[in-house]
Amino acid sequence: MVLTAETAAGKSTVLPLALLENFEGKIIMTQPRRLAVLGVANRISELLEEECGRGEVGYKIHLENRVSKNTRLEVVTEGILVRQLQKDPVLENYNLVIIDEFHERSINTDLLLAFLKEALELRDDLYVIIMSATIDTEKLQNYFLKDDRELPLFQIPGRQFPVEVVYKPEFSVENAVLQEINRSEKGNILVFLPGISDIRKVFSNLQDELREKDVELLILHSSISLEEQKKVLKDSKSRRVILSSSIAETSLTVPGVTIVIDSGLARVNRINISTGMENLSTEVESEFSAEQRKGRAGRLQAGRCIRLWSEFEPRIKDFPPEIMRADLTELVLECAERGIFYVDGIDWLDKPSKASWTEAVKLLQNLGMLKEDLRINDKGKVALELGLHPRLAAIAIDGGGQTPGGISSECKKLLLKYSSYSKASPEIQEKFINDLNRRLKDCPVALGSIPPVNLGSVPSCKNPSLPLVLSGFPDRIARCVSECGVEPAEYQFPSGRKALLYQGRAPQWIVAPSVLAGKSEGSIFEFEELNQQEIDDFMEIHAQKRQNCRFSEGKILKTEDLCYGQIVLSSKKIQSDPGDLQAAWINEVQTKGFNQLPLDAKIENLLLRYEFYNQQKGDKALADDKNLKLYLEEKIEEWLSPFMSGISKLTSQIVYDALFWFLKGTDLEKNVPESLLLPNGRKCKVKYERQEKIKPVIEIIIQRIFGCFETPEICGQKVLFKLLSPASRPLQITEDLANFWTGAWPEICKEMKGRYPKHNWNYKLVD
Repeated sequence: MVLTAETAAGKSTVLPLALLENFEGKIIMTQPRRLAVLGVANRISELLEEECGRGEVGYKIHLENRVSKNTRLEVVTEGILVRQLQKDPVLENYNLVIIDEFHERSINTDLLLAFLKEALELRDDLYVIIMSATIDTEKLQNYFLKDDRELPLFQIPGRQFPVEVVYKPEFSVENAVLQEINRSEKGNILVFLPGISDIRKVFSNLQDELREKDVELLILHSSISLEEQKKVLKDSKSRRVILSSSIAETSLTVPGVTIVIDSGLARVNRINISTGMENLSTEVESEFSAEQRKGRAGRLQAGRCIRLWSEFEPRIKDFPPEIMRADLTELVLECAERGIFYVDGIDWLDKPSKASWTEAVKLLQNLGMLKEDLRINDKGKVALELGLHPRLAAIAIDGGGQTPGGISSECKKLLLKYSSYSKASPEIQEKFINDLNRRLKDCPVALGSIPPVNLGSVPSCKNPSLPLVLSGFPDRIARCVSECGVEPAEYQFPSGRKALLYQGRAPQWIVAPSVLAGKSEGSIFEFEELNQQEIDDFMEIHAQKRQNCRFSEGKILKTEDLCYGQIVLSSKKIQSDPGDLQAAWINEVQTKGFNQLPLDAKIENLLLRYEFYNQQKGDKALADDKNLKLYLEEKIEEWLSPFMSGISKLTSQIVYDALFWFLKGTDLEKNVPESLLLPNGRKCKVKYERQEKIKPVIEIIIQRIFGCFETPEICGQKVLFKLLSPASRPLQITEDLANFWTGAWPEICKEMKGRYPKHNWNYKLVD
């Protein structure tokens, strides 16, 4: 069933208590973050007046297991339940699954939902409750619809205290905090900021003034240690100001908070499919997030929310789920273990894009975790057991699984530097490494038989001097391409993408594990230097010779290159022939983008109609201009090559013909026509306009639709009529002709008679 209730209604605590009292089986409940797991489990135990982990309630997070033989309710992260479902696809040890805070929709949430749907088909005694303050209930009901039985829906009225909302666009965060401190002596203040750099900046600006006022200043962010995060959940006698990212939007009740200050900004992670790099950008938060943040002030008593933007500033309703915009590497590896090798191999609530899936497959093959036939191999299975991102798992396997002594010092250094434990205490870091050593030791696979990624699969090629970081980041090798001494230095990656390094010294070759894609150029934050001998050894195994055709000053330039991806190590010019035109255009598009092709309005209209068709079919991946063009770039050889034979010049007509064939233009003409025959016998042109969604539009002089009482539809979407005067000036826009004739038409008719007396305005509705 689906259960919705406002923030603070008691979903995470009261409902589990009622289930423990009235439900006899074992319950497992997910939370989106480790800190939320701790907060919820401890709060329920407190209400039961028992110690967490010793009574009926326990929890599991990475490195902590507080579950005993008495535990009936396990609170876990979503990732842990995904692993549980991999080991036991029907969850035989549990009778009830609760997915809490579903609206956060991490990648693990969507993967969990798809796995649970399969489990529900195999068991008739498994129950699932999906909970959130706000959910698209209709979408979930359609997803779980079986034998015409709808998903039960329970909507519980909210019990939140009133929260006063004040807009102060002219205020800085610091000014808002100090004003609220001076305005009242009571109530902790929770401040929402987009990222850790903003948090540390505000912390630095406020710490001296707040110390003088005897106010404790704390940070809540996923990058700080779990021990530091736990401090925020503990009661304190002193007044507090907590500077937080979106981590505190849901799941957590931060003690004593009655005031929220919302910057109105959020950090959003999006994958750049063409480079495999992520881009963490600061964006205006959604309406949904703003409401969630406001709700933090009204959980315990009446509160106050100060929003640092204008009341009339427009905002999107919500961000797309993470599965539509983030790195899919872990998800694809989990699916491969389950026997799912393609994006269509399982039923998703929102299907991820094929392009993102393909890029994840390429990386996993590069890491040596998937076979050529896409099946998971021993190394991939071990990676999943380690509980790390596949990149770090590759480093752990190559640096810890090959020697009897366990994880080497170099491996330990890299894992701590690039994992989520980089800011943890030395004790927790040591616990993390010991846990990895234990997992590697207990692994049933013979780790010594797995060849390191960075050394190739041929034993004679193994060179122990190659840096271990290449095991996890073989695609992040970069060469400096800017002149010596220029700052920032510019680096090129195998993907062809370039990124800037802002520091004094710029080595010729680096590996950059921490880099953000950016819009045109990325930014390098962390790197490991490579010397020339290390590069020579690596390239001896991995570099490939290939012929390359490209345009230079309007002519075809053909070369034989020694390459690692798009990094050209050496090149020599060779003679071109007429057949190289095709290769040159394919290279042009794959390196510079779809828009390098000769395009015209006819092609753009074809693509717009194709997007609309996919929009109406529910295929979101190809109902987006950017994703569609990325898809066409990837498949260009498949669709353009058959039309390049024997030509000396590529024209827009050839491109149109190739796309018409590849996109099944005949079906498109049938389902998404460029013209419609109206009921009155008139044929009119249909335009497809990109609005919030693509809409079919007909612009027509009003007298030419006399006799049309019903609004025509295309693929189930009503046509939008832009009705014009005889002088082709706008009169009315409508998607409902029936209501137009009985509503607005009499007044328009009256006005038009006076303005255009020679025209026929005697049209009346005929039953």
